[in-house]
Amino acid sequence: MRGAPRTQAAILLACGALLAALVAAPAAAAAPRAATATPSAACPKQQVEVATGCASRIAARRQVEAMIREEMPKLGLRAAIVQVSTGRQPLVQAGFGNSMKGTPANPHMYWRIGSIAIPYLISVLLQLQDEGKLDLDDPLAKYRPNFPEADEVTLRMLASVTSGYPDFIQENEAFQKVLLENPFRQWSPNELIHWAFTLPTVCKPGTCFHYAHTNFAILSQVIAKVSGKSVDALMRERVLGPLGLDKTAVTRYPAFPGAALHAYTGERGIYEDCTFWSPSWSIGAGTVVTSTMADTVHGFREISRGALISKQANRERLSPRNTAGLGIFDSTSYYGLGLLVNNEWQIQNPFIDGYTGLAAYLPSQDLSIGIVTTQLPQSSNNGVGYASELFAKLAAYLSPKHEVKF
Repeated sequence: MRGAPRTQAAILLACGALLAALVAAPAAAAAPRAATATPSAACPKQQVEVATGCASRIAARRQVEAMIREEMPKLGLRAAIVQVSTGRQPLVQAGFGNSMKGTPANPHMYWRIGSIAIPYLISVLLQLQDEGKLDLDDPLAKYRPNFPEADEVTLRMLASVTSGYPDFIQENEAFQKVLLENPFRQWSPNELIHWAFTLPTVCKPGTCFHYAHTNFAILSQVIAKVSGKSVDALMRERVLGPLGLDKTAVTRYPAFPGAALHAYTGERGIYEDCTFWSPSWSIGAGTVVTSTMADTVHGFREISRGALISKQANRERLSPRNTAGLGIFDSTSYYGLGLLVNNEWQIQNPFIDGYTGLAAYLPSQDLSIGIVTTQLPQSSNNGVGYASELFAKLAAYLSPKHEVKF
């Protein structure tokens, strides 16, 4: 995390760990429902609200694309794929820079979406609660009594990352060393959880926010036990299928379903292509996902609108009750269940194997932004979430009343 001591490997990594450290600003599965919030009607049809007032869609698109082109050399970006949508209508859907020499980035390329898959997992968890098969306030001991303080840790704490459990990546130098020595190694979820608990717990359950992928790896185990199915199958049946995400794949293996945006890192002391490093280290069962930007933006928008869960479950998902008052969080900037809420934006911002990414949704404007970046040598080993940096610039233009600072 920014501001924390770093080892060489701590940067590779944090499939969403940037969330906490970078913030500074103020029933059964069902078919997707309509949004509960209505977008702003301040501008006439075929215009969008921007920082300078109302602009035509063409003018707004040109301005956004110009901002991206201006920021890329400043940030040291090799490539970026960006989609901005109002409702289901893309305003910007484009690639910038090169995936690799002679191959321009294009919006149809696949990439590893990292922690953007966590809200998908949380939707499955909340579906099971809607069906009466579990409760967020159940103690972990009811399902997995072997974990530390399982009598005190609840499923809600795991989903809101307040269990106090350590991470297998962050601050775990021994694991980082093994990981970078062989980035092609296939890791099992059980191995990752084992590595996490080579470290002590961080705090008493419910008393701190400590971002750890361990929480979601354990939730995957609980969901599988309760449902009697693999989380991979549940994700396909309950999330990807109902949302029509046919360009999204759940897989722990390095291969992509189609042409991939190539990623690069300087993590091991040289600038190298890390596109096909194994992503299996990154999170638990059923949540290692590759996708295109169109699928990512559509899926995140629908999940953010509570499309697959009850209204009550969606209120719980977005409640500040679990983390407001912990550390830097307050009632307007906090971690809900599986995602960050910042000035009304719902956000996930992964950082995995050379990709920095972001998916964000603003209900009041029905505005979606998706970004993935890859980096040039000078910016490939410094731990900066460049997709988040770029998002902050675009959000200031596209939603001036809801700026986000990272």
